[in-house]
Amino acid sequence: MILRAGLITLAGIAVVGFALTGLYFWRLRAIGSRVGSFECALLLGGRWFAGIATYTRDHLAWHEVVSLSIQPQRTFDRRELLILARRARRIEERTSQVSEAHCRYRGEEFYLAAPDGAIDGLVSWLEASPPDSRTSRVI
Repeated sequence: MILRAGLITLAGIAVVGFALTGLYFWRLRAIGSRVGSFECALLLGGRWFAGIATYTRDHLAWHEVVSLSIQPQRTFDRRELLILARRARRIEERTSQVSEAHCRYRGEEFYLAAPDGAIDGLVSWLEASPPDSRTSRVI
């Protein structure tokens, strides 16, 4: 009787584990397949976090990879996000295909690391923002 209960418990744990794993990969596919999404790491507090960023009309939404939440962990308003500098990453004295963008958002500075083309797209997205109705100027 105890062995049977143990096997049922173990089977239940396995089913829950498979369901969570399936949900995790479904989430990554759903976020990563959106138009305007790209792989992007975020440096916060001295630690890099892997993620997927997605452009919307007015925001850049950043989703952490290691999460089950569909909601973005960070959202950056297009009008308040600034790229202060950009540099190519160096790995073992070689330039890589990944760039780091030094950014500022509402007084907080951080870094985004993404493939060169994704950083180019981010810069273009920011430059192409519509005129700010509050100040009547293009940012």
